[in-house]
Amino acid sequence: MKNLRKFTLLLSAILLCFSYAEAQDNNQILDEVIAQVGESIILKSDLDKEVYQTESQYPDYKGDIRCEVFDQLLSQKLLLYKADLDSIVVAEDRVEYEINRRIEYFSSKAGGVDKLEQYLGLPILQYKEEMRKKVKEQMLTQEAQNSLIGDLKVSPTEVRKFFEEIPKDSIPLFSAEVEVAQLIVQPVPSKVAEEYARKTAEKIREELIKGKRDFCSTAAIYSKDQGTANDCGNLGEFKRGQMVPEFEAAVFKLKKDSISQVVKTKFGYHIIQLIERKGEIINARHILIAPTILTSDQDKALNKINKIRSDILNDSITWCEAVKLYDLEDYSPGTCGFYTDPNTGSTIIEVIDLDADIALRIEKMKAGDISEPHVVPLMDGSTAYRIIYLKSESEPHQASLEKDYQKLAVYALEKKKQDVLDAWAKEFRKKMYIWIDEKYLSCEDMGDWTN
Repeated sequence: MKNLRKFTLLLSAILLCFSYAEAQDNNQILDEVIAQVGESIILKSDLDKEVYQTESQYPDYKGDIRCEVFDQLLSQKLLLYKADLDSIVVAEDRVEYEINRRIEYFSSKAGGVDKLEQYLGLPILQYKEEMRKKVKEQMLTQEAQNSLIGDLKVSPTEVRKFFEEIPKDSIPLFSAEVEVAQLIVQPVPSKVAEEYARKTAEKIREELIKGKRDFCSTAAIYSKDQGTANDCGNLGEFKRGQMVPEFEAAVFKLKKDSISQVVKTKFGYHIIQLIERKGEIINARHILIAPTILTSDQDKALNKINKIRSDILNDSITWCEAVKLYDLEDYSPGTCGFYTDPNTGSTIIEVIDLDADIALRIEKMKAGDISEPHVVPLMDGSTAYRIIYLKSESEPHQASLEKDYQKLAVYALEKKKQDVLDAWAKEFRKKMYIWIDEKYLSCEDMGDWTN
């Protein structure tokens, strides 16, 4: 495979392309087997769905998507066969967690569970069962792939060799890059507001325990968690490490249908009800009572961040020291507030990868500048104040070892992994029964599968 391989060996075909299925309703299509790898078959409908999704994700792609996707599906079946031979097992709770994670993601994009069910045209429980086999196979093939290439690394010599082998007219052009960081200060509620929120939460909990209130309607009226308030406070399924420590400590002690004591976290005061527990996977709902932020609290936060900015500019404190002392905890642990490239870990990132708001603000800045404070929304629906530090910037340039070693190392490692996978596949498929419909043998790489 050529270009599409940079998007990873396995397609991220998560949603089963119901929109594609709907588009075919008026044109009945007889399905057919178009390939077999070992005991696994590939149907024409499987290929059509994957092609439809890939075309939706990469509308400007110029290669032969159908042939490349077909090759990907064959590779997936090959890895699935290896997983079976190697007795690779994926625990059912991992599969369940992954399905729930995807459902949660789809729901957030659709605007809630109800809207997702409306879009799919079937209940979530039914959709989950239809997903199960596909998700499990994806996880098995990923485990098989990891057994082949999971521990691979590249040396500086390999990176240099990789770069030197790139034709001069094909050396990649990197767009403008920056080193940019943020420091966020959140308004702190007054002691009076904190006490009022606590007492309100305790009163609501007492009324829930006595049956004077319904959890679902109370969440809709009182909960400050905007993402769950209109869904009876439902958090969906999660496991350890996904919630703040205080919340987790409380919810993992609960019995089915029981209601927790009032739990204080940095978000406010929670009343938690356990819906179900499956091993280390929890399904729960909550009501969040958050202290009211007054104008005076906002003024204090603004004065604080202005003072921090002034101290940095006057060299009374370094940027990194200020972030460690004052920044909102979740935004920059260990990174001094700098945005990082998720592939390389480098603090040098392309401007096109920044949030639109950040990118617009740094357009008016030069290296070394710290922006004026401005309001920024937080994920919990509240607001805070932020300053931005532009440490460095560079113009678009052709890749070089000196400037772009970390990025080139990522590319070199990906090529090494692909080379290892190709070599393994070449030998492994010699031992297997492989049949491909002659209509697809014209694809460029099919000779590798039939020889």
